[in-house]
Amino acid sequence: MKLRRKQTNTHRPTRARTARRSLALLCVLLGVTGCILPIMPGLPFFVVAARLLGPRDRQLRRAIVAGRQMLRRLRAARQPLLRRAGHQLTPHWRSFTRLMLGAS
Repeated sequence: MKLRRKQTNTHRPTRARTARRSLALLCVLLGVTGCILPIMPGLPFFVVAARLLGPRDRQLRRAIVAGRQMLRRLRAARQPLLRRAGHQLTPHWRSFTRLMLGAS
């Protein structure tokens, strides 16, 4: 007598995962609104959205890599003002990504 394994589709998101992603999207929208409007701060909403998504989220990792590449391009720019901005923003970006991912 063979036991059959129950086949589950691991690619289908669960309800909890869908709810977390929806809340994260709402926090990102509030963060963008906070960056545009001076009344409301945007940074806390971005941090909450990143924490909701978690460090294994593919889109969050892509955004972090894209930000890192953008800073690399700024540091290699010909214009001294852009180069200086890239050097000044790099430590802030590193601490911000640690804060978003929950690393100590």
